Amino acid sequence: MKKTFTLILLSLMAMGSMAQNHGAMLFAGASTMKVSTTEIPNACDTISFLMNSASTGDITLPAMQGMGTMPSFTIEGVTFSMGENHVVSFPEQTFSSTVSADGVEKSITGSSLSGTYNMADNSLSLSITFQYGSMPLPMTYVIKAYYIKAITSSIDVVVGGSFSYSNESVTYKVRKYTEGDVTKVDVEVPTFSLQETVMGNLVLGTYIVKGLTYDEEKGGFYRDYKDDGLTFHFSAEQNGVTTMDDDYTFNSEKDNNILVKYSGSSVESIVNTFQMGAMPFGIVSTFRNTSSGIREISTSESEGTSTTAAKAVYSISGQRVGSEAKGLLIENGRIVIK
Repeated sequence: MKKTFTLILLSLMAMGSMAQNHGAMLFAGASTMKVSTTEIPNACDTISFLMNSASTGDITLPAMQGMGTMPSFTIEGVTFSMGENHVVSFPEQTFSSTVSADGVEKSITGSSLSGTYNMADNSLSLSITFQYGSMPLPMTYVIKAYYIKAITSSIDVVVGGSFSYSNESVTYKVRKYTEGDVTKVDVEVPTFSLQETVMGNLVLGTYIVKGLTYDEEKGGFYRDYKDDGLTFHFSAEQNGVTTMDDDYTFNSEKDNNILVKYSGSSVESIVNTFQMGAMPFGIVSTFRNTSSGIREISTSESEGTSTTAAKAVYSISGQRVGSEAKGLLIENGRIVIK
């Protein structure tokens, strides 16, 4: 009994320390809002859980999908306790909150909140019933979400198989979860910059690749996302002049895929291969999670890519041009003026 109590106490102390060091924990997952006999599903909501102590915390819910102008709100002082097998339990409890909608403050009266946070699989399950303002019917919000892990480390980027660049501090957000009997991974590719490239100073925008599944042959969670309809923002600046600044899609005729490898429960590496729009350059970015102990990862491009990139001539906007082209060009990896 004494040993069990000590383990529980240590777990609670660790949770409190984690909350103080990392702030609010983010969770994402599928939710359902039910009003009377109407159910409104949402494929992915993000909520936060901020531990104020080893027994109380604040839960922030997102703006409710399909509920008009109902904004996000925070439930303060939610109580919880540590149970067996590292499961945190939120006993059924009432709550109240207020929210500002269109400049008008409205009350939220919660008749029930209950759920669990399972630290074994990093899942947070909640069921929350409340009334919003003067609405006559109560609403029940149910969600099962999984912890979004933020990982910061360096990233190496190879453009066209020939030009290598790096950024020493890039943060990926990864969510590992289960749908039915299938374990999946969602990856938020972050915004990051590359300085002094052959195209100038670049900023590659964020996007989220969802539903990576385990590929035995590749040894990690993998998804070919070229047909997912994703977009991201890309900008380039050369000698103080903006040469590109727009939203781009991925070229569905080229390689666009991402591979996430784990070492135990920690992300070990993320290799993202993609080609945007009509750009002639394929890009491979390799993220190494140095905290997991990994130091080197090898990636390979299609045979002949380096030779083609080296011989080709491109405009500063990345379009392939003929050898007779004039002006500011990229030739053999160097910027030249003709």
